[in-house]
Amino acid sequence: MFESCQAIPIAMSRGWTLKFITRDKEVLTLNLQRSNTEREFKSLDGAAAVAKRIGFDWLNVQIGELQWREKVS
Repeated sequence: MFESCQAIPIAMSRGWTLKFITRDKEVLTLNLQRSNTEREFKSLDGAAAVAKRIGFDWLNVQIGELQWREKVS
């Protein structure tokens, strides 16, 4: 169903956006964001754990102009 998964930070202190791209080129977005009552921010490790649970082996990470692939399994 999904062809790739990309993680982009919302803000370093708030969390990450995961973008899933389907084989039909549809983009589905999942925000991993801390609520106002939480003290800890959502980490890249948390985003990678979500991608792994869905079945991905790799996560494409983008922070500004920096881009890399993170192995999640």
